[in-house]
Parts: sequence; structure tokens; C-alpha cells
Amino acid sequence: MTLTDIAIQNLRRRKGKTFFLMLTFILVVGITVTLNSLAKGMRDDLQKSLTHYGANVVITPKSEHFTLSYGGLSVPGVNYEIKHLDYDSLAKLNNTPALMLNGIAPKIIGSATGDSVTGEINRYLIIGVDFPTELKMKPWWSINGQLPSEQEIIIGSYLAQTENLAMGNALELNQKSYPIVGIMQETGGSEDSGVFTNFNTARSITGIDSWSMIELNTAQPTKAVTLLSELLPEAKVSEISQLVQGAKESVDRFSSFSLITSILLGIIGVLIVFVTTLGNINDRATEIGIFRAIGFRRQHIFSILIREISLVSLCGGVLGYFIGILTPTLLAPIAFQKTVSFEFHPFIALTAISASVIIGVASILIPARRAVQLDPLEALSAI
Repeated sequence: MTLTDIAIQNLRRRKGKTFFLMLTFILVVGITVTLNSLAKGMRDDLQKSLTHYGANVVITPKSEHFTLSYGGLSVPGVNYEIKHLDYDSLAKLNNTPALMLNGIAPKIIGSATGDSVTGEINRYLIIGVDFPTELKMKPWWSINGQLPSEQEIIIGSYLAQTENLAMGNALELNQKSYPIVGIMQETGGSEDSGVFTNFNTARSITGIDSWSMIELNTAQPTKAVTLLSELLPEAKVSEISQLVQGAKESVDRFSSFSLITSILLGIIGVLIVFVTTLGNINDRATEIGIFRAIGFRRQHIFSILIREISLVSLCGGVLGYFIGILTPTLLAPIAFQKTVSFEFHPFIALTAISASVIIGVASILIPARRAVQLDPLEALSAI
């Protein structure tokens, strides 16, 4: 019979204590893996949203701003040396593979005057876009009607409501009527008050002959901002962080909470295993004395104890890991309204199981050292 066989037999004879120790490892590893799997799922979901949907970099014309101050009071300043985004800017962007672009959506943005239904003269926001690329970048846009052709427009839901306009009506812009062929559903943004059309119609309405804004979706927005600042010196390049800052901060806080909780659970696990094994070894003093009396050396006793806790922690770590990666698939839709798919991560599995074994071995070092130092005669005298 090998030392491993002896260790297994010892565990079988103490089913209650073995189950308690294994349950400790299952809970510690399971909760840790669950929290970190949820954090990883939230990070991946956020990164996927940033990568595939919406713009994360905005390019606008650069302008110099002069702030005025008189008598110690600041007054509104003026913009000067306003530069323009020429149409060849798109070619530069498309010919730069390092930007890793997933989408590009230029815009012509201006204004036009027109008579409202009440007879007042209103100023309308005109937005010229390429609808196929714009709808791909903004999948939340929903249009009732059809996309506009030349000299046709789409209006936002709020504008349609306040002006009492519907599809088939016409909107007067700069003393010319444009038929309304669609109404954009409410988005909660500036689109609700906008007038949308294609580039040629937007140029004829506003008189603007350059890009007012270019929105980009790139896999690496921070790197793209640096490259674009050199590629387009006449432009101001900004990374859109405000839109996702709240979600990113929530994910970061949850990730920090998961890390701190994992550390605390590891410490608690060490203490529980230490106290349990210490009491277990005190109860096994007679058994250890018998082993020593029949010829077992101290290193044999130490090896048996190490193998026992290693087997328990290994099994507990494996079971805890699989419970930990299964739980988020059930918990995430309820707690976070997110779907976390079941995925086996070899690195996380190896880390969790190794940590479980390390916790077990570290917890038993002091009790095992005390066990091998027991006097066999004193241990046998209790029989």
C-alpha cells in the first residue's frame, strides 16, 4: 500500500470532515470564479458594444478660440481661423489600415430657416448623412417611411409632433419646399429635432461644402486618436468617453469588488482549513503514534497529510470552478440583465484550481509540522 492509498483511506474514514473541507474549497473557488466570470462578461460586453456599435472617435474642424476679459469679468469669446474638413479627408482615413476602422460616417451639419405652422420663422437643424453607413453605425435608429432621395427629407419625432407634420407633408427650408418621406422614431437625443437628408440636398440647403463632422468606429480608439492627430492636422480629434464612462466605471468597480472579495475569501479559506486540520490532527494523535511505532518516519507522516489535503483541495477546486462558470449563466440575466455564455477558460481554470491547492497546502503546513513532532510514546499512552 502506497502513501497515497493510505491518504485516500484516511479521507474515506472521516467522511464528515472530508466533506466539510471540500465544501469550503468549493465555496471559496466557486464564488471567486463566479464574481470574476461576471466581471469578465461585463467587460467583454462593453468592449463588444464599443467595437461593433456606435462611434467612439469624432473628427471635427479645428478652430482657435479667443477668450475676452474686461474689468476682471470674462465675456464670451470668438472663434477665429476656423479650418475645414475637405472631402479628401475620407480618402486619407480609408487608406490608413493602422486605424483599424469598423465604420466611418461623415456628416454635413448646418441650419436653415423656414415658416412654421404658426407663421413664425423657425431655424431648423439640417443633417446630411449617408444613410446606409449611418444606420450601420447607429442600429438604434428606426425610421418610419423610406429613405430620402434627392430633394427629400426625414424629420425627427419631436419636430414632427411640435410642427404637426406627417409623411406626405412638405417642410419649407430657405424658401423652398421639401417633401417629408419618413419620420425617425424617438431616440432621446438631438436627432428628435433634426431634419435628415442626403449629402447633395444638405449642401444645397445649407451651402456648406465640407464635412462638418466625421464619426469613426475603431477597435483601438486611443491609438486612433494619436494617429489621426498627425494624419489630419487641420482637425480636432476626440475620443468619445463620456457616453460609456458610467458603464465603464460600473464595470471597473465591480471588477475591483470581485478582486477584493476573492482575496478575502482566500484568507477566510486558509483560516477555516487551518483550524479544521489543526483540530483534526489533535484528534489523530493516537493514529500518528501508531504509524511512528510501526516504522513510519516523520517525512512519511508529513507526506500523508499533504496528500490528503491536496486531494481534497484539488477535487474542491475542480468542482468549485465548474460551479463558478455555470452560475453566471443563470445569475447574469436576473441580476444584470446580461447574458453570459458558458465558456471554458483553461487559464482561469488552472489558476483557480492551483490557488485552491496552494491554499490547502499552505493551511496545513503548521499543523502537519506539529503532527510530525509528536512523541510516539506520548501518543500511544492514550490508548
